[in-house]
Amino acid sequence: MPRNSSLPRSSDVQATTEIAVSAARLIADEGMDYANAKRRAAREILGEAANTRGLLPDNDQIEEELRRHLRLYGGPEHRALLRALRRHALVLMRRLQQFEPRLVGAVLNGTATEFSDLQVQLYCDDVKDVEIFLLNAGIDFDVDAGDPEPGGASERIQFVIDVPLDAGGHHRAGVVVAVHPSVALRVSARHRSLDNGLHPVEASGRASVDQLERLLAAIEDESDDEAR
Repeated sequence: MPRNSSLPRSSDVQATTEIAVSAARLIADEGMDYANAKRRAAREILGEAANTRGLLPDNDQIEEELRRHLRLYGGPEHRALLRALRRHALVLMRRLQQFEPRLVGAVLNGTATEFSDLQVQLYCDDVKDVEIFLLNAGIDFDVDAGDPEPGGASERIQFVIDVPLDAGGHHRAGVVVAVHPSVALRVSARHRSLDNGLHPVEASGRASVDQLERLLAAIEDESDDEAR
């Protein structure tokens, strides 16, 4: 039953939490993006006509609930998929080493699902250099406009890959490459995680080849310890 649009403060907090939990489930189970999942969750919990001002959770709260959801329900399958995506990200980044690749997004911070794209940032002052490299590598890609704000991506390049899985077979995933001006590498990474339970690289918001190698090695060590 839809909630009254005028809620006391304690109910506001509860509603915000419920929206975050529901949005996290929609992201994990249906592959929705944060903004649409947040709005749909609000409609389902508060009702179509409710005033949601001040009630919508921020993305950090949704990410926290998504991580909790995946820990509870993802199981070994999620851990295996995340490991495979990170390994393939490392392969791709090594190929793109001349463009200072950095892994960002859900694959880095551990909230990737079967619907998640692999997100990589490149730092290059001429986007044509990246396009020519990908063409010479035989990669079929699409190009989208970048961001208008200073330091934003000059261009976004998208393509699809098949990620080998430990259990056999492949997982088809999208790759989104955001090409930034070289100077943008001096700017601190956005979207750092505040979760104290994460490996420092996972929480960093942006990982180089060396950092991703360190993360994968740490995860392999943890897996070996669990197997003993």
